[in-house]
This record gives sequence, C-alpha cells and structure tokens, in this order.
Amino acid sequence: MYQYTCDAKYCATCACWSGRRNVCDRWGSRLEVTSPMDTGKCQNQNSGYRGQTKQANGGCPAFVKWGALK
Repeated sequence: MYQYTCDAKYCATCACWSGRRNVCDRWGSRLEVTSPMDTGKCQNQNSGYRGQTKQANGGCPAFVKWGALK
C-alpha cells in the first residue's frame, strides 16, 4: 500500500478523482492506495483532464481536496 497525507495535492487526494482509495487513520490525515500508479477518471468540470484516466500520483491546477480528509 502507498500513502498520501491530507496536505498532498495529488489526484488520489482530490475529490474529483474516481480511483479506489481509503482513509487509513481515524483522524482523516492520510489515505492509502494500492500503488501510485492506480488509476481513476477525472470528474472535475474545471479541469482540462476531465474524463481522462489519471494516475493516483498525478496532479492538476484544478485540485479540490477530498472531503474525507481533514
């Protein structure tokens, strides 16, 4: 498993990424994915990547923090 902190601005921590992820602590400060290469579709209407498959470690200037993270 690979972890990202709540302050990281990657697709895995974005509210608009559809990939599989789980909050891995009770404070909501970290999430985990199987691999940084895990994929999901971008669903951000303000992103040039909308509808495209993005890796968990990808980035975007239209980032929106996932609500499950504090």
